[in-house]
Amino acid sequence: MIIKRREFMKYCGAVAGAMGLSVSGLIKLQNILAAEGGPPVVWLQGQGCTGCSVSLLNSMYYMTIDELLINTIDLEFHATVMAGAGDLAVEAAEDAYENEGYILVVEGAIPTAENGEYCYLWPGTTALHAVETFSEKAAYILAVGTCAAFGGLVAGEPNPTEAVDVSKVVSKKQVINIPGCPAHPDWIVGTIAHLLINGKAPALDQYGRPQMFYRKTVHSACPNKQKFHDKAIFAQQLGEEGCLFKLGCAGTWTQADCPIRKWNSGAAGEFGDTWCIGGRNPCQGCTEPGFPDRVSPWYTLELPKVSV
Repeated sequence: MIIKRREFMKYCGAVAGAMGLSVSGLIKLQNILAAEGGPPVVWLQGQGCTGCSVSLLNSMYYMTIDELLINTIDLEFHATVMAGAGDLAVEAAEDAYENEGYILVVEGAIPTAENGEYCYLWPGTTALHAVETFSEKAAYILAVGTCAAFGGLVAGEPNPTEAVDVSKVVSKKQVINIPGCPAHPDWIVGTIAHLLINGKAPALDQYGRPQMFYRKTVHSACPNKQKFHDKAIFAQQLGEEGCLFKLGCAGTWTQADCPIRKWNSGAAGEFGDTWCIGGRNPCQGCTEPGFPDRVSPWYTLELPKVSV
């Protein structure tokens, strides 16, 4: 997909509006994006399901994935989506390392057992070694998805590979955590946009998450909030109308803007229309440290009896 500059600037305007930028801030973003060669990005995938990469491919609100890759950043290495393969792909990653100053994105947890032998990114290079090495010369480090940010499903009990989050591997540099299982594409693109505009990390909370996306709880804007406080309209089983608190909903302590942003945006500048609670499924706390063990088992009620 090739878009015209006027269309692209319209999308930039959507970014600016959503992030509360001034006119001067928008002009600065336009100048950065208009410059030859976007900021290089090296995306390493550790132990995970690639779900956050798939989520990013559905980016729409700020810009589509085409616009992101063609007009905004220079994706030097991403094993899943890059055209190159084999030695050519590895050379691209190594060239970025030599040139320094790239944005390092890590998806997936990092297994540390047996000196990282459980996960290789390419022959001779484990995920553990790659993250340790590439973090040295990175301008910014983003841990995308709950596995990268907090260990997530991969580090859940019994954790035979001794998987850890990126911060435990990169202890001497700041890591921007963008949790979610998967991370919402807006959280990823919006954070990158902030880095480009301001040249520094956004304000982060105690867990290293951008406050612009993780400031309030899911409960604070949940459409079932009043039903919760009325203490009268609770769903008794999955799929029912009503507050899902008694079915294990973690929205009262999970911080993310899911109820406002939602998923599956249909156009630039428009929020999505679907999300977990909208599908009558409890929030499972996927943006919080301790997921999934903290909220397991997810469903504890007996299955409803069905007559044949």
